[in-house]
Amino acid sequence: MKETLKAQQNILRQLVDQYTEGELLSIDMEDYLSEITLKDDEKVWVLGAGKAAVEMAAQVESYFPGRIKDGVVIAPQLRARLYDIQVFRGAHPIPDNESVAASYELIHLAKRIPDGDTVIFCLSGGASSLFCIPPERVELVELQETWKLLLESGADIHQINVVRKHISESSGGRLGRILEGTNLVSIILSDVPGNWTDTIGSGPVSGDSSTFKEAFQILKKHGLWNRIPHTVRMHISAGMYGDIPETPIEMPVCHIERVIPGAGLLARNAGRKLKDEGYHVWIREEAYSADVKKIAKEICEKAIGILSNKDVLKKPAALVFYGESTVHVKGNGLGGRNQELALITALSLEGQQSVSMLSLATDGVDGPTDAAGAIVNSLTTLEARKKKISPEDYLTQNDSYHFHQELGTLLKTGPTGNNVMDLQLVLVE
Repeated sequence: MKETLKAQQNILRQLVDQYTEGELLSIDMEDYLSEITLKDDEKVWVLGAGKAAVEMAAQVESYFPGRIKDGVVIAPQLRARLYDIQVFRGAHPIPDNESVAASYELIHLAKRIPDGDTVIFCLSGGASSLFCIPPERVELVELQETWKLLLESGADIHQINVVRKHISESSGGRLGRILEGTNLVSIILSDVPGNWTDTIGSGPVSGDSSTFKEAFQILKKHGLWNRIPHTVRMHISAGMYGDIPETPIEMPVCHIERVIPGAGLLARNAGRKLKDEGYHVWIREEAYSADVKKIAKEICEKAIGILSNKDVLKKPAALVFYGESTVHVKGNGLGGRNQELALITALSLEGQQSVSMLSLATDGVDGPTDAAGAIVNSLTTLEARKKKISPEDYLTQNDSYHFHQELGTLLKTGPTGNNVMDLQLVLVE
């Protein structure tokens, strides 16, 4: 059994290496860029924000060499060199002073673009905090506190971004309004279940039908209304009373949106690789969006069904899940949703036959940690108990990072320059 688990781990690590090296997922924008027709002497403006914004902007430069008028993109790190486009750093997952300063640079350039000019906007996940301007009378530190409470509340990404769109002056279609009159082409790398453009990066150039009242209701539902700073409550209340305009519902007519559904492509590519390894492959039909415990239960039920020969999928089997889970943080530990999902799954599969699992944040950053996720198996928690380590205690404290650190099950890739939700691969033999 241990030899089988070791072989499974090697396969999962090889797949991670293939992903980080661009073999499993290479975002090719050529088909989208080929739709843009420029006049003989016309140049384009490039704007962007997100974890993959620099890589996306680099493709624009490559496709239109010498034809970039000017540009600004915001990203958490610089992974590709740009020649005609300015790159500014911002923070993720919580905005900081650099995020705000970079956002003003982008807005300043956007306001200079003449009507009728072509603008390419490169958007990817992470833009909510990278491209963020606090509303009037709300200090950045108060916005940061609200962000942190939202991220720890267990709210899903759609709910979180409804609130974000109503407490950031750069989100919820507001950039789209500034660019009204231009020929705007948005190329959007999706990192949310359903590929909703008004949710990805808090939809800076997409029409938004959500309201201040919805933001209030979400905060109330998750017990945050009385915990967020007073100035944020005052801002949302003013919006509900009509003293502050709602986010724009409609975008300009000359706006083309193209969405790259990267998560599904990654899942299919991973599935093909596992099939080549001799596994019978099952891929979840849709991206999930649910509490981490619910997803762990779904994974474990499928795996146990295969082990007990009650599932139609035969061993050796490979399960592919993708999506975005939520964690309601109650403890004072350190971790991310992938590390927590891996710990819950390992506990639930404790002592079963050969089952291994990879849970990966595709951007390489799982929560406020330096890890991308974890690789565990059906013996992980038994090994922990031999070392007098209680998996349950770590889970109660939401301290999955230190659990995996102790067991040697942490996965570290560094920032990948991509962001297409999370990926789970489960091998059952």
